[in-house]
Amino acid sequence: MKASSVRIALPKLFLWSEAARIQEYPEALSRAEAGRTYTRLEIERELFDVAPTLTFQHGAPRGSRTDGIVNLYGIERSGDRWRLNGLGLFDRSAGRATPSADGLRLGAIYRENPQGNAWALELARLVAMREPRTRLVLWLMVRGAELRAEFSDSDTSTPIELEIDAGSVLTIRWARTDSFNDLLQEYAVNLLGPFWSEAIGLDPSTGITWEGVVKGKPPSTNSLSTALRRSLGLFHHIGLFEGSAGSWSLSFEQLGRVLGESVSRSLGFQGASVVRLSDEEAFARAVRECAGADGFIIVSQLADRFGELLNIPSEDRAAVLDSFARTAMYHDHLRVVDRHPGQPRMGRGLFGEPTSRRIRVDFTPTNNAYQVRTADEPPAASQMQGEDR
Repeated sequence: MKASSVRIALPKLFLWSEAARIQEYPEALSRAEAGRTYTRLEIERELFDVAPTLTFQHGAPRGSRTDGIVNLYGIERSGDRWRLNGLGLFDRSAGRATPSADGLRLGAIYRENPQGNAWALELARLVAMREPRTRLVLWLMVRGAELRAEFSDSDTSTPIELEIDAGSVLTIRWARTDSFNDLLQEYAVNLLGPFWSEAIGLDPSTGITWEGVVKGKPPSTNSLSTALRRSLGLFHHIGLFEGSAGSWSLSFEQLGRVLGESVSRSLGFQGASVVRLSDEEAFARAVRECAGADGFIIVSQLADRFGELLNIPSEDRAAVLDSFARTAMYHDHLRVVDRHPGQPRMGRGLFGEPTSRRIRVDFTPTNNAYQVRTADEPPAASQMQGEDR
């Protein structure tokens, strides 16, 4: 280890309990109370609804298959090194954990619309920005590697393969994948990413040495293919990958379109020209992603996703949405066909109106290529707004 290196321990990667249960973290956080501190047992029983079935050392009760709870925590000081546990959805101190602002936000998005796609996108962005081993796979894919994988827990014993170039294949097995740790170390600073670098105040010139929980040992690769199948399966679910039949590719243009330019930049594409969406493309996509099963959209979520797709600062997103909506309505491209006051916790309504925190829309862009209708009724171009619900 170089003297200028910072040592960071990586516990074993678990994530959610099954590949198909990508909602497990958001669903648990939807029950979390802001400002409350939880014990591990309280997180299991109250948030994950898991009854204690096992007894661990010191007599501590634990629920079966709840190891992934450790990946809810963030980065913390551990003696003369740091320990990066997971996604930073809880802040941990003195054996207790408090939901972080990002964790509460993820839970709120899920609570307001569990049938929608917004929470899956938010979770995917958090994983893509904060989980180093998953970031390594994305790092290699946007540089041309082809991923060969199926996304099911029934494929636990099947390795994940990354064809980095002709004749060079990284095989990620259930155990003993030393070559994965070699690459993890080679790109260590990049894979830590800007979020955690800023959190610990890391100087850009400082190197990083990954370690396992046991000092001097490499990070555990036990069950690595199983855990990565879960995070990569989340990306497959939201449409990040391109391909079929278990063979997948990823361009940085696609990465930027699906997860936003901040994720692309975090993987080393500050100077690359990520394909930008037009205002109409971004609005149509944001509407599709934020609409619930009943067609209603929470306006604050729409503003946030619309602004994110256009790389608008968070403080300006509500105003940008209002401006776009006014112009589109003036030109008969957008109709608000139904509205509802919702709840105050949903935030600001369209144009700041408390009666319009939830809306249904009919949107027909200039070229009709991205037409979106969340209303059940046929369009009427002259009707600008619906009745209050």
